Amino acid sequence: MLITFSGLDGAGKSTLIEWLRAELERRARRVAVFHMNDHVGVYAYLRAIRDRLLPRRAPRSRGRLAAVRDAVVWSKGLRRLLYPIDLIVFSVYRLYVEKLRGRVLIMDRYFYDSLVDVSNGRGTRWVRFLARLTPTPDLAVFLDISPEESFARKGEYSVAYLRARWQHYRTVAPWVRSALVLDNRDLADTQRILARAIEERLA
Repeated sequence: MLITFSGLDGAGKSTLIEWLRAELERRARRVAVFHMNDHVGVYAYLRAIRDRLLPRRAPRSRGRLAAVRDAVVWSKGLRRLLYPIDLIVFSVYRLYVEKLRGRVLIMDRYFYDSLVDVSNGRGTRWVRFLARLTPTPDLAVFLDISPEESFARKGEYSVAYLRARWQHYRTVAPWVRSALVLDNRDLADTQRILARAIEERLA
């Protein structure tokens, strides 16, 4: 079984994932948790290689060279090209974790978050194409909080940026057959709804 969590920063993904892991293990289900940014894809591997080869340094002021590098590395066009490669990598992970080791695979963020990353608001043709290539989880959880709530909880990105991402999530979620959109304001209520959805899929 594949369960994925998507949504703005501060939506409560990590908290719910830890609760769900404990709940499934209590029911004698073996669980593996992967974070999209840390475990899957070309960028995750490049970061791992960089961290292994280069010593950690204190943050320095960002110059023009760093800005140009980030513009290239994080360009939406490049990330769209790498997206199918990441899908292939993920399919190998999924085969190993779900089929060979018999574990429930929980993803902290998923390719739907990547689709939001590469959306530019000027059309959805490429994004819809990539969405069709993406394996549909058994349960795709979209945690819906407002941009203002996200900013209040994390404060890392501007409200304007978060509002644009929020709109992209609202575009992507209806494309997903297994989508469960939850307003995560009441944790206990969210857990009850999620537990019921898991029960239905395990039945």
